[in-house]
Amino acid sequence: MTGSDTILNTGKQKRCIPWRKLCQYGILAFLILLAAALVKSFLDGHFNSIESFQEYIGSFGMFGPLILIFVQLAQVVLPILPAVVGYAAGAVLFGWAGGFLCNYIGISIGSLLAFYLARRYGAAFVQRHVSSAAYDKYFHWTQKKGFLWFLILTIFLPVAPDDLICFLAGLTAISTKKFCVIILALKPWCLLLYSLFFANLIQWDFIQNLIG
Repeated sequence: MTGSDTILNTGKQKRCIPWRKLCQYGILAFLILLAAALVKSFLDGHFNSIESFQEYIGSFGMFGPLILIFVQLAQVVLPILPAVVGYAAGAVLFGWAGGFLCNYIGISIGSLLAFYLARRYGAAFVQRHVSSAAYDKYFHWTQKKGFLWFLILTIFLPVAPDDLICFLAGLTAISTKKFCVIILALKPWCLLLYSLFFANLIQWDFIQNLIG
């Protein structure tokens, strides 16, 4: 690690993407339609048990996993739902292994996209996508020589503000290659923990009775 890893990227303050709000509203509309479809399926009796729910989702083929991947990708860049909702949904719908794979693909692509957008459009873009309090709380880490280790721990540990840190990493001089290695190598472990947790949680009788 060198001091160059924490040099702020101040020369790329490009204009923010004008269609950001449109994307947010589009994703929100998609989630509303998806929720309406699930409610209709529930009323039609497809959710009598976890098994019947999984069988119903499985009838859509690859479309089901692709929806989860897209939702998890989108929530990194345009946060609408907490990522933990996707972790739980993946474990319920596709088991711990399938849910882990969908979440890993979606979160990884979303993290890389957040890094790219921050690097291309600069701090003004990031400030429009995160709360002022969160930005002010963590921005100072980008100016420290220890930011690389802070990034590594944030990506590796669960319940960390990793989406925000991916944006902030794009404002530093950390190379794209180094960032990709950190995401791809360290992100799976906390996702695996979440997947195993929720997969075991749904085995509890009260959860099964709630769904049934």
